[in-house]
Parts: sequence; C-alpha cells; structure tokens
Amino acid sequence: MATRAERLTYQAAQTARVAFYGAHYLATRFIIARDAFSALGDLQEKMPSLRSLLRAMQELFRQDWANVEKDLYPMPVDLTRDIARAMASVRFWADIPNVTRRQKVRGHSEAAVRGEGLPRYYRQNFHFQTDGYLSEHSAKLYDFQVESLFGGTADAMRRRAYVPLAEFIAKSRCPNTTLLDIGAGTGRFLAFVKSVQPELKTIALDLSEPYLARARASLARASNTEFIAGAAEHIPLPDQSVDMAVSIYLFHELPPKIRTQVAQEIARVLKPGGLFVLADTIQHGDLAAFDGLIDAFPRLLHEPYYSGFARCDLKAIFEPAGLKWESQDFAYLTKVSVFRKPARARRKRDG
Repeated sequence: MATRAERLTYQAAQTARVAFYGAHYLATRFIIARDAFSALGDLQEKMPSLRSLLRAMQELFRQDWANVEKDLYPMPVDLTRDIARAMASVRFWADIPNVTRRQKVRGHSEAAVRGEGLPRYYRQNFHFQTDGYLSEHSAKLYDFQVESLFGGTADAMRRRAYVPLAEFIAKSRCPNTTLLDIGAGTGRFLAFVKSVQPELKTIALDLSEPYLARARASLARASNTEFIAGAAEHIPLPDQSVDMAVSIYLFHELPPKIRTQVAQEIARVLKPGGLFVLADTIQHGDLAAFDGLIDAFPRLLHEPYYSGFARCDLKAIFEPAGLKWESQDFAYLTKVSVFRKPARARRKRDG
C-alpha cells in the first residue's frame, strides 16, 4: 500500500511535469500556430474550456495513481530521467524556426528526400517533426515534443495501455508470452513495460532506423527484446507468432487503406486468443466536450490522415480482419481499445 508521502511525491511530480511541458506547449502554440488559430473561428464544435481540460487531466492522474495503489506498476516518478529529458528543451526551441517555416508555406514533404524506398505516406513531417521520422535529430526530439503537445500527460496516457496487457499476462499460462509493439518509435512504452515485466519477451517494430536506434539505447539493459525494422502493413513475423500486440499513436498517421492492411497483419501474427491493444486519440462522439479540439488538431499541425481517423469506425476496421472488440477506456485525450483474436473452437468428440 502506497504511503501518504509517496502520494504527495507523485502529485508534486505530475504537477511539475504539467507546468513544465504545458508552458512549452503554450509558447509553441503562439509562436508556430498564430496564423492557424485565426482559422479556427469556423469550427462547428466549441473548443473545450480550460477548466474541463484540467478536470480531465486530474482524472487521468487519479486513475494512474489508483493503478499504483493496486501494485499494477511502481510509482512512475523518475526525477533523474525527467531532468535529463528537460535538457532536450534547448533542442526543442532551436527547432522552432524550422516548424514555423513549414507552417507558413504548408511544406511538409522535406522528409521525402531522406526516405527513398519507404512508403510515400510515411515520408512527411508529421506534426512538429523536422525530418519526419527519418533522422537522428527527429528521434532525439520526439519524446519531448509529444510530452509538450499533451502538456506533460503523454506518459500517463501510455501507461493505461499497459492495464489490459497486465491482465492478459496475469491470466496467461504460457511461460513465453510475447508482446509486439507496432510502431514502437523510441521505445518509450516498451521501456516502461520492461521496468515492470523484465522477463517478458518483447519485440519493437518500427519503420524508422533512427528511432529504432534510440529504442535500442533506451532498452540497452533489458533482456529478451528484439528490434525489427519494418512496416506495420507488412509485419516480418510468422503467422500466429505473438500473444499480444500494442499500437500507440500510430493509426491516426495511417491512410485508410493502410489502416485496413495493418489490422489484417495484426490478426495474422496474433495467436488464437491473443490480445491487441490500440491506444490512440479520442474520436468524435467519445467525449462530446472535446469534439472541437479534435476538429482543431489537424488545422494547427500537419496531420493529413487525422480527420479521417477521428471519424472512422474502429470495429469496422478490426472485426472483418478477425479481431473482436472487447472494451474501451478513456485516458484524457487517449482512447484505449481492446480487441481479441478468437480462440480456436474445440472439436467435438466423436461418438
């Protein structure tokens, strides 16, 4: 059972994170997106109030702390790591002129020259990133940029994707349970998982070599972890080879056709009875008060496939592929959707 001192430490750490990253977001919002904000007057839905956003943040941290008290994972307070990440602030600000330039000229394809042989949809400067996902510079900035974008809540939202995985692991009788992280990026989520489940076999799949290099460094001390460079729509793994799969903030950056292909690949590599957890942005109608924010997001940042994802039917994507929807959970601006591949039907005995 967590102590009062630990609870206060957690609260202080999260408050500091929100203040630090939130300040970066607000400053960036006025520097980068001043022109874009003038185009938000015709939004059909109202933007959420600051009070409603803060209330949703508080609920996110309340549930995060509840998971700590359940011993689902240790108290996620690592001041040393946060101080090290804060050093990325200098690089973050140094990159702002590049982002501002792209916003003004609507030029987001400079990454294309670096990505020969990669899918066209991937060779773009999604949201903040200079060089897209195709450089070491981008990989070094990514975690800081995402935390700033979400005002210091990104890690807490990611941790909610671990909850259904932990339940699956606890019920599994297989000693060699394997987790595949599709679009693992810098390995942020897997590093957390391995800190809780060090013996779990994990596979990090990503199309970016620089991001995989960052993931290898992040997981250098972790055992039983494999790194694979590959596209989610062509997963280089055998049929029925993994027990669990997770995808975090990937699907909203995929074109509709690719989303369907990725769903089919996930179903292919999962074993019967296997679990798939999708953690991505909330969609229209999930939390009505935030619909205006969903409409505004692709206007403020370059997210060419976001609007389509925000209105798509997830069940219509995954269930035809063979993944049955089980549940969903909301973690501030993230929705965690759980799907399962049906187990093989038992054969009836003869006679």
